[in-house]
Amino acid sequence: MIQDIAPHKLFNEFRFQAPKPSDYLIVFYCEKTLLKKVGDQFEIPRFSDLASLAYSKACVLSQVPCHYLLSIDEDAYFLLDDISFVVNETGETVSAPTGYEFVGNRVFRTLESPLERLGGATSAHIAKWESLNCFCGRCGSKMERGTRERSVVCPACKNTVYPRISPVVIVAVHNGDELLMARNLDHPDKSRLFLISGFVEIGESLEQAVAREVMEEAGIRVKNVRYFGSQPWPFSESLISGYTAELDGDATLKIQESEIETACWVKRADIPPYDTSVSISSALIENFRTQV
Repeated sequence: MIQDIAPHKLFNEFRFQAPKPSDYLIVFYCEKTLLKKVGDQFEIPRFSDLASLAYSKACVLSQVPCHYLLSIDEDAYFLLDDISFVVNETGETVSAPTGYEFVGNRVFRTLESPLERLGGATSAHIAKWESLNCFCGRCGSKMERGTRERSVVCPACKNTVYPRISPVVIVAVHNGDELLMARNLDHPDKSRLFLISGFVEIGESLEQAVAREVMEEAGIRVKNVRYFGSQPWPFSESLISGYTAELDGDATLKIQESEIETACWVKRADIPPYDTSVSISSALIENFRTQV
């Protein structure tokens, strides 16, 4: 899964440090991140790429307006504080420099480097949270970044806001030799089926959320809900808890058409292999498919 980068290690504690040329520079704008085109692939730009950015005002690292986000091993990720430092900003129109493109954060799933996948997606998660909390939700004052922990603090009323991490559950429902598979209406991959998932509601446990989501989206009951594992999912600012469960009663599906495009029971032998390097959904499917 995306967080499995051993023997490499993610360091996500709050701290201050200065960038070096090999460190990564995150340029975030309107929920998109500036990435460098390399053939048919993308890479995260580094500070050493500043000279190739058409509107860069300086290449001296100490003059780059940015702040530290996280590190993987010795490679650090920094968020640019002033987008006009590297792009041409005219009113509400922003043009990416030649050889670069602003892309949605789902593209991090496709990066060749597993370290850039995790580092870039996690950095974009933090960048989006910061962009949504520029002003205090209580009094409207401009927020300031915290100096002792990852937070934004209102200098007027002292309202403190921490990064948003929403709990999500996902479940592989078994019916003997069959697996309940589905695809959401808004899922970009229309070639494959996945699993039932959803956000945890206020006042319910993770296990209760599993039962509710399956009933809402597929119209069936489940039993023997068992924990499988978890993973960070920065693409929706979430922490996903994965479960397995068994069908309890009637197997007839009643699809929630407002959420689900399709859902069906799929025999184990008919499930194709899934790449488990990114998502817990694929890991759960592979766990079922490869059972003897």
